[in-house]
Amino acid sequence: MKDSTKGTMNELRAINEFLKKGCVVCKNVEAQGPFDISITWPNGKVELLDIKTHTLRKRDGSPIHRSLSPIQRGIGVKFYYKDTSDEGHYHPPKSRK
Repeated sequence: MKDSTKGTMNELRAINEFLKKGCVVCKNVEAQGPFDISITWPNGKVELLDIKTHTLRKRDGSPIHRSLSPIQRGIGVKFYYKDTSDEGHYHPPKSRK
């Protein structure tokens, strides 16, 4: 399966997960936008999420962590990782040195 197909599937899984939790979910229509979805929780809290597929390095099995772009950091985007078990989790971005 192509990586882009896995990414699309996991983005849709994340949307479904947040809908089940009672969130309003809006999908970004820009192909290269700074976030994939925005969610509004029932309490009114809004989050901008960049959905990533949880992947491991081939050499040692450690997780691959990504870095937010300057635009993403500026508007408060969070990474949300999905894996094949359909469980999602937030993860802080890799720190910049």
